[in-house]
Amino acid sequence: MVLDPLQPLLEVKVSLQAPQMVEGEVCIIFSKEELDRYALPFQFSLVLKFLRQRPSLDTIRSFIRARWGLSKQPIVYSMLKPRNVFVRMTIEEDFVKAFARKSCEIDGFSYRPFHWTIDYHEELEPVRVLVWLKLLGLPPIFYHEDLLRNITLPIGRFLKRDNSTRCATRTDGARVCVEMDVSKDLLKALWIGTPHHPLSFLSRSGI
Repeated sequence: MVLDPLQPLLEVKVSLQAPQMVEGEVCIIFSKEELDRYALPFQFSLVLKFLRQRPSLDTIRSFIRARWGLSKQPIVYSMLKPRNVFVRMTIEEDFVKAFARKSCEIDGFSYRPFHWTIDYHEELEPVRVLVWLKLLGLPPIFYHEDLLRNITLPIGRFLKRDNSTRCATRTDGARVCVEMDVSKDLLKALWIGTPHHPLSFLSRSGI
C-alpha cells in the first residue's frame, strides 16, 4: 500500500502555553517530554544531505519507490538548505532498510544519510552517524539480532547486521551497522560476560 503524500499528521492535544520573557526575549517553552511526544510522527525520518547537486524531488521519490524496497512510500520534501531532503517513513523496518543502505546515491547523486531527531540542526554537522563496525573475535553464537542489539549498546544504536553475520558464514567476528556519536572515541573492546572469566569473550571493535 502506498502512503498518501497528502496524509495529514495525527493531531496532538496541547494546552495553551503563555509566552514568557527570558533575557529580554519572547519565548514559548515546552518540556523535553512534550517535544518527544510531538516528534513521534517523525521518529523514523531521515535527512539526506547531497554532497554536490541534488536531484529533483520527483526523481528522488521515483528512485525510492523503484529501488529501496520499502513497504510504504515515504513522504519526501525539501528543507531549508537546497541540497538537503527530508524523508519521513512510518515504520521502523523501512527506516532501518533506508538508513543502512550501502549504496548512498540516487540517480548518480551521492548523499550522506542522517537520522532526524528533535536536536537536529541543518546549520550544524551531525555527530550521530551511521557506521559499519567489525566485532572481531565474537563467536557466532552471539550473531542473533537481539544479542547483537544488546552487545552494541555501549557503542551506539544497533540497526542491522550484514548477510554473512545473519547467516553465520564467518566465524572471525560480526559485522554490524550502528548509529553512533562520532564526537566520542570508539570503544576499542568489550567483554561478553565477566572480564577474564573462562566462559567470557573479549571482542575488539573496528571500522
